[in-house]
Order: sequence, then structure tokens, then C-alpha cells
Amino acid sequence: MTNQDFYSFPPSSKDEWIEQVKRDLKGKDFEDTLTSSLWNKVKISPFYTSEDVDGLAAENKFHPDAKIPGTSPRVWNNVVSVFPENEKETNEEVLHALQNGADGLILHLEGTENLNQVLKAVHTEFISTNFLPTGETTQFFHQIQEWIDSLTLKPGMLRGSIIWSPCDKLFQSGDNFDEEVNQAAKAINDFKEFREFYPITINLSRYANSGATGIEELIFGLGEVIELIDVLSKRAISPTQVFENLAFHTAVGDSHFAEIAKVKALRKLIVELAANYGVQIEMENIHITTSTSQWSKSLLDKNTNLIRQTYEAMAGILGGGNSLWVKPTEGKDASVLEKRIARNVSSILNEESYLDKVMDPAAGSYYLETLQREIEKFVIEGLQDLEEKGGWLKSFEDRTLHAEIRDSREKAQKRVLADSDIKVGVNKYLAKGKLENHLAFEPIAEKEFELLPSRATYFVEQNILNHA
Repeated sequence: MTNQDFYSFPPSSKDEWIEQVKRDLKGKDFEDTLTSSLWNKVKISPFYTSEDVDGLAAENKFHPDAKIPGTSPRVWNNVVSVFPENEKETNEEVLHALQNGADGLILHLEGTENLNQVLKAVHTEFISTNFLPTGETTQFFHQIQEWIDSLTLKPGMLRGSIIWSPCDKLFQSGDNFDEEVNQAAKAINDFKEFREFYPITINLSRYANSGATGIEELIFGLGEVIELIDVLSKRAISPTQVFENLAFHTAVGDSHFAEIAKVKALRKLIVELAANYGVQIEMENIHITTSTSQWSKSLLDKNTNLIRQTYEAMAGILGGGNSLWVKPTEGKDASVLEKRIARNVSSILNEESYLDKVMDPAAGSYYLETLQREIEKFVIEGLQDLEEKGGWLKSFEDRTLHAEIRDSREKAQKRVLADSDIKVGVNKYLAKGKLENHLAFEPIAEKEFELLPSRATYFVEQNILNHA
């Protein structure tokens, strides 16, 4: 920080600056004109100074130091989605991705695939290997265990996660929670030697992609952690074992600076939550996967989604994500070109934007530090309220969780419909003629126990595409 004695003029306080701004506004109300609200909770001021923060902010550490000398101080995994169908062709796709920028995989598995063929010639010790079950849980875990046994994989030869938690089943069928918790306890014991592989992932992104605010995403995501600690303790799994086996997945939306602060807040809140259970974990030992948001994308002029992917990926990196998952808007049906573009976003941010040169470039920003502190405050208050009302599972069972998120979702969608919130390519600067490149619209029908991915632009799409 520059020494204040360097300046030849006396410093001004924030209050003095605000008074000057009020005079320049010539009668306009300062609050109405220049302040705004983030996620219906956090007040956003037009500027921030050193008075808004408590001293100098420490640089966060998002991962341990690299084992290889000369490696950049900031490292993240560039993971890509893989949907095995034809196993030989899938293996070719996997090898092509790993040879062209990817260093991690997210395999969507039914539980019947031949993993030896899908991952033929893949050296798992050098990449991040993540599995996402799409079928029956027990069969899926049996498949993973068989694959590990067939290769006699040593613990140091497998890094990554299983993108699954016992709570997932509740949102898919509304029941079977106890069976899934038993599977989680078994997975923790089965993978206890694999210290760089996380058999449970808390999926905070389910809330964000369903329309929850960033604060609601953290409240309900961390609420899941508290619930799991409680139910797993009855199966002889300690809080220490739970935290050691958890990874976290959050979706990064289009509120760029807020999302940076949100991801950083998540890491800090995990440490504080663990401490409440007497568990000491270091920030750098927490694994967070950041994925680009489905909620922020639009079916109208799909090309603008590429821009959104890029600045969301940037926010995920600056916020401290350990794995970056850039999702093509069309998911499983994405073209070869769209998959290549999604894969290359990380490479560009690394090799051309040099985001790998500093561990925590956002440290010290008065604005971001204040945002993070405010987000943490509201999340803690929300968690306390959630626990006082019976906890995460009760909020799921009585559907108050669903009601809160659906309310946030509908309000956001109505703001876009009314042009109160501007979405480029949707309600502002629309593509016309040959530039139009819309995707097909399908209504979203949500069962009462579900929280399905939606979009802020859904009502506008419904008006335009459903009647085209």
C-alpha cells in the first residue's frame, strides 16, 4: 500500500465524499440514485474506501503449493463433461479433450458402462477424474469399485470426486434419504485411503440454477452439510470424516463481482462451520468446483451465452475454484464446436489472460472485501434461522425450501420480462435476421419435491419462442 505521506493534499473521509456527491446530485436523493441491492439483501454503495474494511485483507490460499517446481502459483483443473454412449467413441473423445486443453473429466454414468474402455490409456494420476451418477446409486458405486479393483489403483493414482450426495435423491424422487445416507457412510469408508478423491459433493449449484440468490444458495448448501453431519453421526461417521470427504460444487452466475465474493465466502464459511464441530481444516484443503450457470443462459440468441460463459469462468477462478466446469448451453447435445469453445475458455484465461500468475488477485479490493463480509453475515443469519425452524431436512419435507427459491425465481423472471433487469440478446440489443440463433423452447414442468434448472429469461422465451 502506498504511504499516505506521498500525497500533497489532505485526505478526505468517506462521509466528506458522500456530502460532495450529494451536492453534485443537485437535489436528487443519494440512496435512490446511486445505491442498489444485491440479492434483495446486500446494499451496494457507489464507492468503497479503506473505512469499509478492517485493515489490510490477507491473501487467501485456494490450494496447497504445487509439488512441481516452477509451476504457476495459481492452479485449477479444466474439467469437461463426457456422456458415454458408444464406449470406443467416448474413449476417443476423452483422449482428444485431454490432449487439447482439458485436464479433468466429469463422466455422466448410468452404472453399466465399461470404464476400462472409456478410460483406456488415460493416466488418472495426472488428471482430475470426476463421476456423476445418472442411474441407480448402488449400481453406480459398484461400477466405480469394480473399475478401481480391476486396475489395482493405488490411492495416489486417483484424484477427483463423485458429484453426488445423499440429498440428491430427495430432489429426484422425494424419498430414499436413509438408503442414500447409508451409501454415503459406506463410500466414506471405502475411499478412506484415497485422500485426494472426494466421494461426496455438496451440490449448491442445484439452488442457483433453480433461481435462488447467491445467499440462498450458500444457506441451503451449507444446511445440507449440517444435516449430513447429523445423520452420519448416527452411523459412526465423525464430523472430521465428513469434512475430509466433502467437495463442493457451486454455480457462478452473471453478477460478476458478487459471484467472486460468493465463492470466497463459501470457502471461509466452510472453515468456520467445521470449527463449530471442533474440526480444523485449512482453506487450501477445501475442493470447490465452479461451473458456469444454467440460470443465466438464454435460448434467445445462444451466441451471447458464450460471452456469459467467459466472465462467469473468470469469476469462478478469481473466487478460488479448484475445478472449472464450463458447461455448453446445449449440454449433452452440444456440437463439437461448442464443446471445443467451452474447453478453451479455461485455456485462454490461463495462457492469455494470465490468471494463473497470482493466487488471489481480488484480495484487498474494498468493494469485494465488503461484499464478502456482507454475504457471510447474511448466510450465517440464514443458517441460524434454518436450524431454529428444524433444519435443512425439515425445510425440504415441508417445502419451505422450495417455496423460498421459487419465489426468488419468479421475481427474477418477472423483472426480466418487465425489462427491469436487462439481459443482452433477450430484452435489449436483440439479434435480428441472419444473426438470430435461437434454441428450441420446452416448458419446464416441476414436481413439488423437485428443483429443476430454469432460466431468468424463461418468461420472455415463453412469449417469443412458444408462440413462434
